Amino acid sequence: MNCWRNLLSRILHPGPSWGISFVGWLCVFAVARASVAAVPTMPCAKLAAISIPNVQILSTTDHAASGDLPAYCNLVGVINKRISTQDPDHFTYGIVFELNLPDTWSGNFELTGGGGLDGSVSNPTGFFGVELAQGWAVASDDGGHENAAGGFPPYTPPAGVNWSDEDDNAGGAAHFGMDEPAREDYGFNGIERTAQTSKALIQYYYGLRPQHSYICGCSNGGRDAMLAAQRFPTLFDGVVAGNPGFNLPRAAIAEAWNEQTLAPLATTIDANGQPYLPSTFTNADLEVASAAILSACDALDGLVDGIIDDFANCTNQRVYPALIRFTCSPTGTHGNVPHGGSCLTTQQVSALKQIFAGPRDSAGRELYSRWYWDAGIWDPPTAAAALGWQAWNVSFLGNPVYNTAINLTLGAAAVPMIFTTPPVPTPVSGPNGQEAFIFSYNFDTDAPKIFARTRDYPLSAMQFMAAGSTDLNAFRRRGGKLIIYSSVNDGIFSGADIVNWYRHLLQESRSAPYFARLFMVPNMAHCGGGPATTSFAANMLTAITRWVEQGAAPERIVASNNDVVSPFPGGGLFDPRVAENFPTGGSRPLCAYPRHARYVGNGATNDATSFECVGPTSRE
Repeated sequence: MNCWRNLLSRILHPGPSWGISFVGWLCVFAVARASVAAVPTMPCAKLAAISIPNVQILSTTDHAASGDLPAYCNLVGVINKRISTQDPDHFTYGIVFELNLPDTWSGNFELTGGGGLDGSVSNPTGFFGVELAQGWAVASDDGGHENAAGGFPPYTPPAGVNWSDEDDNAGGAAHFGMDEPAREDYGFNGIERTAQTSKALIQYYYGLRPQHSYICGCSNGGRDAMLAAQRFPTLFDGVVAGNPGFNLPRAAIAEAWNEQTLAPLATTIDANGQPYLPSTFTNADLEVASAAILSACDALDGLVDGIIDDFANCTNQRVYPALIRFTCSPTGTHGNVPHGGSCLTTQQVSALKQIFAGPRDSAGRELYSRWYWDAGIWDPPTAAAALGWQAWNVSFLGNPVYNTAINLTLGAAAVPMIFTTPPVPTPVSGPNGQEAFIFSYNFDTDAPKIFARTRDYPLSAMQFMAAGSTDLNAFRRRGGKLIIYSSVNDGIFSGADIVNWYRHLLQESRSAPYFARLFMVPNMAHCGGGPATTSFAANMLTAITRWVEQGAAPERIVASNNDVVSPFPGGGLFDPRVAENFPTGGSRPLCAYPRHARYVGNGATNDATSFECVGPTSRE
């Protein structure tokens, strides 16, 4: 089972203050910013001799130009390397980072956020895949801890990194939760230390400091980005946070809530002795659920096309009657054969309602967030590969013996080890393993532990992980710009939660749209994929750089769909217009919230120019 943890930990792609250290000195007395292309002032190999406090340079390697990539210098280093005195295994920890420095530098720098549990670092080319090719200096880090070599897909640590901190008897890839400094590195130190160190090395290499600095990421990397704007407002000029896990400890409670809600629908147990969930919602069942949701809400935005752009109006009052219409019944429209691809059982409908309402304790207190209804609950086989609702909650990779839902693998590792204080050392597998912890999680007594602190763990999970502050005044004052994009219904992070955060930001700061904008993506799975318009990387990169460097705020960002045929069937459970109007091979606008896309009434439905940004049409 460890191979699953290694795969999932990489999905979603300490110490005392440095004070006025050498790095700080460089920031104060740096020479003029780069305004034109710059070249190195020294050979790549000489960077190995650079001395920066608490930093070891492990390797430097020249790479010749290849394909779209220019010639560049790759540097691997580790910050604050140490042997833990708190971790019972006394593992080695440190913030491993890689920095790529092109032979012709544009003056821009980007730190790419992590993903999942972090624990790995790879040769970075930029979050959007083109930054290094465009002459940017780009960096990434492992979050302060290292996964073991091997796994699936295979992970090869960079040169000089010969340690790991995995222990399958106590948390697996999440074992670093036993060490308080490692928790803080994962939560926030890795961002600051890697950015500071990278900028110092850039200063050495080119004799110039970055003209503009960016941080971009998705999932936990999106949390990294949001947190950077809040906690380190002077480090970055531009921030792109995709599907941000900004409220991760609360979202972790929802993982347990969802799995426990599905458990009564299971008919067998898995090899760990826990409810086996793949049969609770088959792909055919989720197709029915998607059809029901579309029947209730698809037309709200003016076009029946498989995309609910006016998601704020897709309320329970609209969806519940539709679910009833699609419930198995001897006299119902869709028959009485459960799991047959035409109707849902009453138990399935009840489970969906409970999950989408969000987790609560026995007193009815909300523990996380509700969720928006969205047709992306189903991942059609012909749609772009995705980590959708099914992958997170039901089954990710088919396995006849073990549960592979991401909530029961990646989530089950993180909940006891990282989002519980003090951590609860839990084996990866077995009858008392991580799955068992999730299925027995108590929402009255365990959920409050995301706020708990002890002498050995002085920061709660919410303190070192959450990025929910709306105080962005320092970031705004120094001219920073923030773009957030998120799925309307991500399988792990509630779209309603990030919308609620942004609405609070708008309420607290009238100037918010001048420095922070939110773009919601209907039907998109976690960080991309699904039956949606999810190809927008180039336009998103253009949007943030134009905003930072030219002052042009994005009102809409054009996104494309690359499917050859519509992922939605042209009939059956679905209105025929769904397949006819879906933007197959075309484009749609993503609108800055609270506006949403609406068809103008004429023109091709797979052309973004046929849509305008309107709204809002309701108050949430």
